[in-house]
Amino acid sequence: MNLARLEVFVTVCATRSFTRAADQLAITKSAASQQVATLERELGVQLLHRSTRNLAPTDAGAALLEEGQALLDQAQRLAERTMRQAAQLSGVLRVTSSEDTAVAVAAVIADYLRLHPGMQVEYRPSDRLLDLVADGLDLSLRATTRRDSSLRAVTLAEYDVWCVASPQYLRERGTPRRLAELASHAWIAFTLIPHPWTLQTRDGKQSVRFQRTVSTSSSAGGRALALAGAGLFAGPRFIVEAEVDAGRLVRILPTLKLPVVTLYAAWPGRGEPPTKTREFIELAKARLGRGPKPAPQ
Repeated sequence: MNLARLEVFVTVCATRSFTRAADQLAITKSAASQQVATLERELGVQLLHRSTRNLAPTDAGAALLEEGQALLDQAQRLAERTMRQAAQLSGVLRVTSSEDTAVAVAAVIADYLRLHPGMQVEYRPSDRLLDLVADGLDLSLRATTRRDSSLRAVTLAEYDVWCVASPQYLRERGTPRRLAELASHAWIAFTLIPHPWTLQTRDGKQSVRFQRTVSTSSSAGGRALALAGAGLFAGPRFIVEAEVDAGRLVRILPTLKLPVVTLYAAWPGRGEPPTKTREFIELAKARLGRGPKPAPQ
């Protein structure tokens, strides 16, 4: 049975008019009449009582109307389900990030898999900067200034940098009250930052230069060293905030406006990312963008 003809018949019965049915279906009145007439010939029965004033289904037409409407509804649901399935993503997305952001990235991955059940994700957290092309990776989520010029990137979120130290360290060495006093303290630095290095405020009006006491390649390592009392540490808010709230670390010079840490997503090539990658990026923007923000200016 031709579903298009069946739809015309059902619409004619619902509107009790070839004219109104034709308008609703965006066809001509004569086309609607011909479709019903053809359906009657195919089935070998009269489906409508026609008069100058009214249209009404025959007994055979009433039976067809009831089951025909159910069949059209089922066809519509099937079409919608098929389109949804066709629109669903499938395949594998290979993602890397630093170990520091693994908790936040893992939450995005879980949401991504719930939204796209046809996808698989291979997650490779690493503090080593991986070569996306050589390692077959689709996406890198990282907070670093060492960006490969062959990669495209977008910003996902920005986070304040907090200066912190353990209560034990501050009892032993004193609490700095001014930026200049930081230079006389033991500092936990990042391995990749040149030695000696300068800490500068966001507006560039104040800075302090000092020698590192100990260095680490990750924010998580810096947090651990600070908790152990090894010195002062300047790390992203999302790395140290829980320890400050718990009293295990103390924020130093909280009004100091240090440069923010930018978390970005990068993908190989110079074109737009494929759909599977773009969907992950948009989800990461929405989720991570709700995280800690830089303090108001």
